[in-house]
Amino acid sequence: METTPTVTPSSGYQKLGRKTLMLFVSQQIAPSIIIFIGAIFLVIAQGSGIFAKTPLAPWSIFIVLGVWALFVLTFVLTFFITYLTYVNYVFMLDDDALKIRRGILSKEEISIPYRQIQDVDIEQGISDRIWGVARLAILTAGHEEAKEGEEDTSEGVFPAIDRELAESLQTELLRRADVEKVTDQK
Repeated sequence: METTPTVTPSSGYQKLGRKTLMLFVSQQIAPSIIIFIGAIFLVIAQGSGIFAKTPLAPWSIFIVLGVWALFVLTFVLTFFITYLTYVNYVFMLDDDALKIRRGILSKEEISIPYRQIQDVDIEQGISDRIWGVARLAILTAGHEEAKEGEEDTSEGVFPAIDRELAESLQTELLRRADVEKVTDQK
């Protein structure tokens, strides 16, 4: 039974949610998949005798093993780096500000005072809906909204966060910023 993630005020730093980890891994795994497809092709080619007139040429097995080893290495390395990115992208609701800490080698900590928060937007594309995640953008005083086609330069952006956690965080931030949530009613 899966529990709905919620924001727990002042309980320390929180992660972005498990679905976010799976999304991060799926976005970074492309090189491993290409190598995996190449390894499958090599196994088929080696078994059918494409490399030599006789199937199972002595040197072809080393190529296949090398490609499989490369696949395993890139997969493990990609997963490790992605996991470190996920573990080091955390947030906390402090008494007077939202704090975001991110980065593996170059650590960055951003503090957004609640009094500067003007709006908190949740955005979901098709792939985000499939994964159950959302993009959370915190609009602050002094930042303009990004125009169509431009990337948002706001400091308070979660590129991916579990949808339920995003909704909980949005509600809590708007409450602390004392901003009314406007819903579109038709």
